Amino acid sequence: MTGPPPGSGREPEPDWASDVSGWSDADFWAMARRVRQTADEELAEVEWETERAELKREDLAARSLRAMMEGERWQLSAGARVVEGQVVHVGLDFTAVADRAGNRHDIAHRAVELIRVVAVEPGTGRAPATLRPATLRARLLDLEQVEMVELASARSTWALRGTIDSVNVDHLVLVDTAGQTSVVPLDAIGTVTRVAAEHRRRAPGVEPGLRPR
Repeated sequence: MTGPPPGSGREPEPDWASDVSGWSDADFWAMARRVRQTADEELAEVEWETERAELKREDLAARSLRAMMEGERWQLSAGARVVEGQVVHVGLDFTAVADRAGNRHDIAHRAVELIRVVAVEPGTGRAPATLRPATLRARLLDLEQVEMVELASARSTWALRGTIDSVNVDHLVLVDTAGQTSVVPLDAIGTVTRVAAEHRRRAPGVEPGLRPR
C-alpha cells in the first residue's frame, strides 16, 4: 500500500441546476466521462480505506507471516536475546527465525521489544510448510525430553541450557547439563533455541530421544 489513489482530493461538484440548453454533444459526453471517472475514484478510495483498515487489524503473527512470504530478514530484540534471521515458522503466539548458521530460535511474541527489517531478500519468500506447532507450548512439547535447548528470559538476562523434562500447565521443568533441576514459568520464556549437536553435553540420566521413567 503506497497511499491514497490519485484524484482522491475532492473537486467542486458541478452546478447540476445550471442551464444546459446550450450544451453540445461533446459537452454531454464530457460530463458522462466525468461521472464515470468520479465513480471510479470513489471505488478506489473505498478499496484503499478497506486495505488500510485490514492493516490496522494486523497482529504480530500476521506481520510475521508477511515477512516470511516476502523474504524479509529481521533483527528481533526479545528480553535476553537479539536474533537476526529469516522467519521460518509462524504460530499464534510465537515466531521461529533461522539465523545464517541454521539455528532455529522460537521467540514468544509477548517478549518481542523491537523488530528491525534489515533486508528483503528476493526469491527467498515462502509459504509455511506446516501450521503446526501453532503455539509456543506445543513447540516446547515437541522438544520435551528429545532435544537439548537453551531458554532465554522474556524480561531479564538469565539463560538456561539443558533438556526439558516436562511441560506442565503453566511451567516446565528443565534439567541442565550439570544435572540441576530448574522450574521455569512458561510466561517467563522469551526465546527457545535448539542447541546444535556439536554444542551438546548430555544431561545426567537423560538419553536423547528417550523419555526417562
